[in-house]
Amino acid sequence: MSKRGAKTERGGKGGLSRRQFVGTGAGAVAAGALAGGFPAIVQAADPVRSIGLGVSVINEIQGQAAKDLGFPVRGQALGYGAMFGKMLNQNEQYEIAEGYFNDMDVFQPAKVWQPIDTKRIKEWDKVTNLCKTGKLTPDSREGQGDAPFRHLWLDENGDRANGPSRYVSMVPGWHNADSIGYNPEETGRKIESWAELFSEDFKGRVALLNIPQIGTMDAALAVEGMGLFTFKDKGNMTRPEIDFLIDFLITKKKEGHFRAFWETFGQSVNLMVNGEVALESMWSPAVTAIKAEGVPCVYAFPKEGMRGWHGGLAISAKASGKTLDRCYDYINWWLSGWAGAFVARQGYYMSVPENVKKHLEPAEWDFWYDGKPAATELPDPFGTIIVEKGEIRDGGSYWDRFKNIAVWNSLMDENDYLVKRWTEFLSA
Repeated sequence: MSKRGAKTERGGKGGLSRRQFVGTGAGAVAAGALAGGFPAIVQAADPVRSIGLGVSVINEIQGQAAKDLGFPVRGQALGYGAMFGKMLNQNEQYEIAEGYFNDMDVFQPAKVWQPIDTKRIKEWDKVTNLCKTGKLTPDSREGQGDAPFRHLWLDENGDRANGPSRYVSMVPGWHNADSIGYNPEETGRKIESWAELFSEDFKGRVALLNIPQIGTMDAALAVEGMGLFTFKDKGNMTRPEIDFLIDFLITKKKEGHFRAFWETFGQSVNLMVNGEVALESMWSPAVTAIKAEGVPCVYAFPKEGMRGWHGGLAISAKASGKTLDRCYDYINWWLSGWAGAFVARQGYYMSVPENVKKHLEPAEWDFWYDGKPAATELPDPFGTIIVEKGEIRDGGSYWDRFKNIAVWNSLMDENDYLVKRWTEFLSA
């Protein structure tokens, strides 16, 4: 599934210092943090070192890349705060940053990454319009907040371009649309609205994601779903809007509505596997992990729309020469399909779907991308059966799901104030 730097470094956004952000984000671990560390491959001279979250930095992925490319690829999966700090302050310690577009307000002005020349990206013309124009299909919603297309285009100096150009900040990669995960045996009904997060029917059995920048968006979607309040831009709330939302959350917390506030992928899984919660804001791979434990879990497709996020591959400004060539090779490998098929089996999408299709069985493609009933049982990337024959993925096809993105993960202008008020909520 989930920014931050000094105000002067972001051209006016926020005000949270680098040190403060790393402190507030250090406990958060990314969606799909199923593996980390370094692949067990022979380390030769001049490896490509990649850092990111467990969404994309997985032993099997970097190991396969090294095998296919013929040079070492060292992947390091970090928690969100540690990843952010290393990407921003130690760009000599990596060549590839497997980052996220919603952090671009910090990284792009800091010039820690170099502009990527799309002429060197073999499949650039096949990358979907989700990042290029903001619309996967002509009738799609762009969504509020830090939609990727608002942070994609650069000039050759690494400054923001006014529109499409030859250079980009990151090559679009894995992405998804997040919502609510629930146990249908516990809820007793299909969950079709974010408002259910605050239903009295589930008092004491609800968990919320404890990353302020994302947890507030999930809560805002629920508040709007209840008809209590309308936010002008859920991805960039004003102080009065933040106050309304946090005051509401404090009231619900004092009423005993929440069972927990989870910070890691594993915590969200354990809460439902152990029967502590009936529903929670959740990342898609957590649903597959819960089902792999034999516990029923469904990912909701709320009528208000989903919360989107988008990762990609950036290159450190320090990379040059042969190492830079290898960085482009690694990025091109990511777009060639094998890695996209691997993460598809966790519920993620990739920016060049037609290449992913080549590496999936027809039944897998039909289920994960086309939204059709599973023709057979389907496994996760590690071989555990997680989809039963006849099962249909909530939300339908890839194209249907991304027609309805209500808001994208974002860094708000009032990030300082947001984190302060969120901390008050947690301690209330």
